[in-house]
Amino acid sequence: MKLDKSTSSLVVGLALFAMFFGSGNLIYPLFVGQFAQDQWVTMGTGFLLTAVLMPFLGVVAMVAYEGCYASFFNTIGRVPGFIFRTFLLTIWIPLGSAPRCMTLAFASMKSYFAYMPPLWMFSLIYSALIFVIVVKKLGILDILGKWITPLLLGSIACVFYQGFTSFSTPSSVQEVKDGLFFSGIIEGYNTMDLIASFFFSASVIHIINSSGSTMKQALKLVVRSSVIGIVVLAGVYVSLIAVSARHAGLLEGIPKDEALAYLAQVLMGPAWSFAAILAILLACFSTSIALILVYTDYLHDEVLKKTQHPILSVIIALAITYVMSLFGLEGITMVTAPVFKICYPLLICLIVWNVCGKLFFQKKDNEQVYSNN
Repeated sequence: MKLDKSTSSLVVGLALFAMFFGSGNLIYPLFVGQFAQDQWVTMGTGFLLTAVLMPFLGVVAMVAYEGCYASFFNTIGRVPGFIFRTFLLTIWIPLGSAPRCMTLAFASMKSYFAYMPPLWMFSLIYSALIFVIVVKKLGILDILGKWITPLLLGSIACVFYQGFTSFSTPSSVQEVKDGLFFSGIIEGYNTMDLIASFFFSASVIHIINSSGSTMKQALKLVVRSSVIGIVVLAGVYVSLIAVSARHAGLLEGIPKDEALAYLAQVLMGPAWSFAAILAILLACFSTSIALILVYTDYLHDEVLKKTQHPILSVIIALAITYVMSLFGLEGITMVTAPVFKICYPLLICLIVWNVCGKLFFQKKDNEQVYSNN
């Protein structure tokens, strides 16, 4: 399939946006705006650096390595590379993003409904549903994917519109904060999208493969596409940061994971906000399924070497996820945040080293047709 430049750049750019637009990540831009208030531009810039720009560099790295994350990580040695990528994947999914989706879904519903079962029961039911869908190979993910992202984007657009057409509600406490740029960088780490870029790039690589491009052409396509993806993703994040900064007073004392649902209720009213909360719930659920599928496939193929029944991998992934969800968002962040402060700089250095090595020291490979076939 041969695509013209403008069409292929748009297709790949939107695919990149969809890949990084995770429901769990909506927590952090709202916190950035609420915390920084009228200094949100400074903190938001740091956030966008690690939550938007860095993940797209990860995609560039994967294109340079033809979508093979094993080859990328094995540049530090076969065994160290295996340990490092397994560690990153475990921190990202069962210890980080997957339980975070559970807690966000629970908190969003809790902010709307007067009665909710306890978190342990909600997470147990949530995990059981994911187990059935993954084991039975039900095609619900494709169905949800077609409708949830547009519904979630529509809900965010409504919150943004209402947030800027209504009277602002600034915080009662106004103070000048130091170190906001670096605080924004740390909040960007928590999205975990740089790690996601290594394992979620397959669909993008497939589109590029089908165009029959050389590696040099493929990298140019990804750079053009990344500009589109960066603009759209940054636009969503900036709108959330700006709205929460404008209404920082409303969010005082509101937990991070309840912020979007609460803001939707206040700005849109109970009736319309239900659609937003439903979108958050379904988006969290579909994201959880995708994450568990990625981790169980890796566990079964790379760690257990296909020696055990695939269900064992599903049970391990969901058991870790369930236990982590019981600690809530703050507990999850306490486990993952210190790790990211160390791993992110190392990962960024590895990206720069590997991509430069591919571009400047393997000229012959760069002229080969970019295809895994």
